[in-house]
Amino acid sequence: MRVSGCWACLFVTMLATPAFAQDAPPPADPGALQSTTPDDVPPPIVPTRIQIGAGPQWQPWFPGDDQRRLSPWFSLSRARGDTPFAFGAPDDGTNLTLLRRGTTEFAIAVRREGRRRGGDLVPGLPGVGRTLELGGSVETWFSDNVRGRGDVRKGINGHNGWASQLGMDYVRRDGDRWLVSLGPRVLLGDGRYQRAWFGVDDRAAAATGLQQYTPKAGLRSVAATGSASMEITSHWGIEGQVTYERLVGDAAHSPIIRRADSATQLQVAIGLHYTFSVRLPDRGIFRLIR
Repeated sequence: MRVSGCWACLFVTMLATPAFAQDAPPPADPGALQSTTPDDVPPPIVPTRIQIGAGPQWQPWFPGDDQRRLSPWFSLSRARGDTPFAFGAPDDGTNLTLLRRGTTEFAIAVRREGRRRGGDLVPGLPGVGRTLELGGSVETWFSDNVRGRGDVRKGINGHNGWASQLGMDYVRRDGDRWLVSLGPRVLLGDGRYQRAWFGVDDRAAAATGLQQYTPKAGLRSVAATGSASMEITSHWGIEGQVTYERLVGDAAHSPIIRRADSATQLQVAIGLHYTFSVRLPDRGIFRLIR
């Protein structure tokens, strides 16, 4: 599991992966069977590695933003034993795995979309509230180096629309020593989503002087994203991420985007990560932690 962004703090308690319990050694004589209880058997220990990353990022706060604003960036990963940390692209968001079947994984997808304040981009333009998006994602590895991923999410407040993202990544790595990735993206939105960010209703037209505009559901933007990380010592490493996005279709034709000249969106992040190990018993509440 890899969690990034401000949602990392919500899942610190979900860091460890249980191991299969080992059989206790047989007692020296049959009589010992009557005195040995499960509480007398030392629980097996599960070695788990945790990686925490942080740094600054420059990004648009909402779709169509004409500025790149500075904000903190966080990442949180865990792996069992010597297993390499799972790959996570810069734009994956937070994912809670529900089911794995071979190289395919189904998960709950959680994202937060920033808010557009009233008057941003164009004076008099109404705002859009900060949005929590919930949905599902599926990813599969077609080979050791090629991953496909798609998600669908519903805004439960803010824009209240549906959004989706489809993409692929080409990944090269040497365990956790170094990793590089690059991949294309396609982003879509339903009518409510498109109207919230790119539409101009009669009231907005009167307040801004823009022409009324009602975008339709469909393609919102195309993008490319890449990442790189490298270990410096056994505990410390450095990583960077970049995402280039270009609004297209009805989104790009919006009078808002044309006035603000903000069809191009760029996000850059760089930071350090620290890796450490913990050992947890495979008993009691620890059996519930994934």
